[in-house]
Amino acid sequence: MAEEASNTAPSEQAIKGRSVFLVETTPAGIAVQTALLTEDGKLLNAPAIFPDVEYAFTQVDELKSLISAHFSQAARLGAQVASQQAQANAAASNMPTGSLPQASTTARPTRGGSKKAKAADDSSLN
Repeated sequence: MAEEASNTAPSEQAIKGRSVFLVETTPAGIAVQTALLTEDGKLLNAPAIFPDVEYAFTQVDELKSLISAHFSQAARLGAQVASQQAQANAAASNMPTGSLPQASTTARPTRGGSKKAKAADDSSLN
């Protein structure tokens, strides 16, 4: 989802960059935002603009791929945590009663999530 963009106002300087998808894994699910990645590396809130249907569908397909990758990563993390918990529970049940620890810690998935900004190739727009 990349295209040259500029935003001008009478008293402001022009900003150039590429449109990107910001995809984040959150406790509630996968969050998607659009933004403008400026030439100096800043992310600004901005809508996605699709100049034609072919470009729009290409970008939607790319977004589907990003969302799928985030769900796959979340599933892998969940499976790893479940495996670690099962191993910890099995180890605790095999310990003699007198040697059980006074306090225990349970592994939980990270709630912070991960972010990725994806800029598609904009060479087709020139």
